[in-house]
Amino acid sequence: MERVYFGSSPRAVATFVCYVVNGTEQRARELLEHELERSQFDRRDRDLTTELVYGVLRRRGTLDCVLERFSRRPLRKVQPRVLEILRVGAYQLLFLDKVPAPAAVNEAAETAKRVSSRGAVGFVNGCLRSLHRAIAAKGEDAGRDPRRAVPVAAGAWCVFDRPVLPEPSGDAAEYLAAAYSHPAWLVRRWVARFGEAATRQVCEADNAHAGVVLRVNRLRSTQESLVAELVRGGRWARPLGDGHVALDHVGSLADVAALRDGLCTVQGVATSAAAPLLAPHPGERVLDVCSAPGSKACQLAELARGEAEIVALDLSPRRLRLVAENVARLGARTVWPVAGDGANCERLFRAEFDAALVDVPCSNTGVLSRRVESRWRVTEAKIAELALLQLQLAASAATVVRPGGRLVYSTCSLEEEENEGVVNALCAAKPEWSLAESRLFLPPQTGDDGGYVALLHRAGRT
Repeated sequence: MERVYFGSSPRAVATFVCYVVNGTEQRARELLEHELERSQFDRRDRDLTTELVYGVLRRRGTLDCVLERFSRRPLRKVQPRVLEILRVGAYQLLFLDKVPAPAAVNEAAETAKRVSSRGAVGFVNGCLRSLHRAIAAKGEDAGRDPRRAVPVAAGAWCVFDRPVLPEPSGDAAEYLAAAYSHPAWLVRRWVARFGEAATRQVCEADNAHAGVVLRVNRLRSTQESLVAELVRGGRWARPLGDGHVALDHVGSLADVAALRDGLCTVQGVATSAAAPLLAPHPGERVLDVCSAPGSKACQLAELARGEAEIVALDLSPRRLRLVAENVARLGARTVWPVAGDGANCERLFRAEFDAALVDVPCSNTGVLSRRVESRWRVTEAKIAELALLQLQLAASAATVVRPGGRLVYSTCSLEEEENEGVVNALCAAKPEWSLAESRLFLPPQTGDDGGYVALLHRAGRT
């Protein structure tokens, strides 16, 4: 994709990042961090750029639904760079209270001058001004017509003077998809499985501002000591329970001394559930498949009090460097990074493991609040493709676990094909394995991320 110069202001940089992320497979977080380093923005401009990037990518579906009502042409016929300018401008008008509407509209028009024709400038200016004039109110009162009220936060709406959303009583999934900015096919799956009310809650959680969740390194600290350390460092932190701490308005993670010093690591509530379920014991030999960046491997070492051998296997030597860095930072000295294909464990290892943790690549539908671009990239075909890989990885790890051993399978997905489907297929293919327990975490339940964990036992004795 060609590099288009949108400008050097926070809004322009945010537009560029969204343009690239929506047109390629680039991850938003990585590109945003790169652009912020280049920009040398102060804290206020960095915060605005970050808000716009994550907000526009999360709310893309809702923005497009609203913009269709005010655009002179179908959005599918709008030049992608111009469409991104419209989305960034519309996001400020709908979802931000402290940005003056004239500033949002005028800068959108100025950006359009740099990347497109004079006609595009008039189109952007006219579309955004029409949208702004149609906003009747912002606040806690949604009014009587849900088609006119765009939910912008918990208990807050942007109310228009005309319908901009589908009729909820007609097709609940279509309404939820438009109002809460998710693909309609994904919402329909969730409504069929979880029900309309729970699906709405999941969508709301996906759109919430995701703060950073830290898990205490029990080899070096406690939850209480970690909170005190963060507060002393000028951070706003609150305990979440089970060794987790929520950290809001964090800025750059490189500036968090507790992270640099190895007192904690970035790891969500559901993501942290796999290692305790495996419950490694001192003296055991444990395999961690698809290990990078190493958070779960280090957690396994912590749970075994630094007295279990953890083999951290990953296909990518580059990503294994992240494992090595985390091992050194957290002091998890019994974790050994190994490069290799997790789908070929039986070719890599002769010795049998007491246990294995298999945290597989997945669709990320349980962590859409953080992986803001993932909701627009996942497809049903991709889910089916991933399920085949996931079964291959789990089955391969199962071959190197001794009789009487155990295996934990985990994902950050909410989809049945990637979770129960894989576990059932594994047990059917390998009758010596049986499911002991499993749990699906929905984001509203954890107040953080979602995912799935399952513990399996292999029949027999050592």
